Amino acid sequence: MTVTLIQLQEQKNQLNKNNDFAKRINQRKRWQALGRFKTVRRGYSIYQNQLQQFNPQFYQERLNISRISALLPVQVNQCVDNVRKTGVHLGLNLKEDAVKAIRSFADSNLCTEPKHNDCFFASDIRNGRLNGKDRRVMRGLVSNIDKCPIVDTIVRDAMLIEIARKCLGYYPTLITRHLTWSFASDLDEIEIQKLYPPTNFHYDVAGLNFVTASFFITDVDENTGPHIMIEKSHNRKPLQMLLRSNIQKEADVWRYYDRSQQLKITGNAGFGFFQDPSCIHRLELPRNGNRLILQIRYS
Repeated sequence: MTVTLIQLQEQKNQLNKNNDFAKRINQRKRWQALGRFKTVRRGYSIYQNQLQQFNPQFYQERLNISRISALLPVQVNQCVDNVRKTGVHLGLNLKEDAVKAIRSFADSNLCTEPKHNDCFFASDIRNGRLNGKDRRVMRGLVSNIDKCPIVDTIVRDAMLIEIARKCLGYYPTLITRHLTWSFASDLDEIEIQKLYPPTNFHYDVAGLNFVTASFFITDVDENTGPHIMIEKSHNRKPLQMLLRSNIQKEADVWRYYDRSQQLKITGNAGFGFFQDPSCIHRLELPRNGNRLILQIRYS
C-alpha cells in the first residue's frame, strides 16, 4: 500500500507539472516560447525533416507504430489539408470497444487536480464538489494513463502518426497523452476562468512544433463541455498577441477576429478531431454533465 501511494504521488507530481496550465507556461524553457511564431515552427520543421532524412528508418522504428487500429479510417491527405487551412479536421472516430475500454479505465483509476494534494475517483465528484462537500473540483487528471493498453495503441496508431508526420513535416520525436475529466459546475464564468485557466481563450506553446489529436470519451453537446476554437487563427495573429501572454482576453479576440470564425466542436463519445493547437481556442466548462477527453500531442 505504501509503495502504491508513493507511486501515485510521483504520478501526481508529474501530472501537476505537465498540466498546471499557468505554471507550464511560465516555467517553459525560454527557447520553446519561440514556437508561437509560425516562421520558427516552419524552420524547425525543415531542420527536423533534413535531419531525419539521414536515417528515416531509425525515427520510424523508435515510434513502435501500431498496425492494429482502434480508429475508423479517414482520408489522411484531406485531414492534413484541413488542418493546414483552418487549423482543424473534424471526423476522427474511435471504435466503440475502444471508447468503452478508455471509459472503464478512467472510472477505475484515481484522479488528481493541479494545486491540490488529494486524490479521488471521478465518481467522488457530485455537483462539482468532492464527496458533495465544500471543495470544488474543476478537473480530474486520470493517473496511470501510460499503463492503459488501448490508449497506447491509439497513441501509436499508424494513421494518426502519418497525419502528424505530414502536418509537422517529420516523424514526431515526442508524444504526450492526457486523459482529463472536466466536471460540471454552476459557478459563473468569471470564477470558472480564474479556477480553470484553459476555459480562457488561449493558444498553446508546446515546444517548437506540435499538433494534437483529441477524442471525446463522453457525449459532448453545447452544455457538456464543447471545445471552442477560432478557425484560421493558427496562421494569423496580431503582433501583440504573439509578444504577450498566450492567454487572451475575450474582448481582444473579438477585436481582431470575426465571430463567424468561431467553431464550437461537439460530438458523441468516440468523436475526435485533429488540430493545430497554436490556434486560439478554449474549453467551455460543462454545465449539465461531466466531460472526459483523451488528448494526444505529437511534437
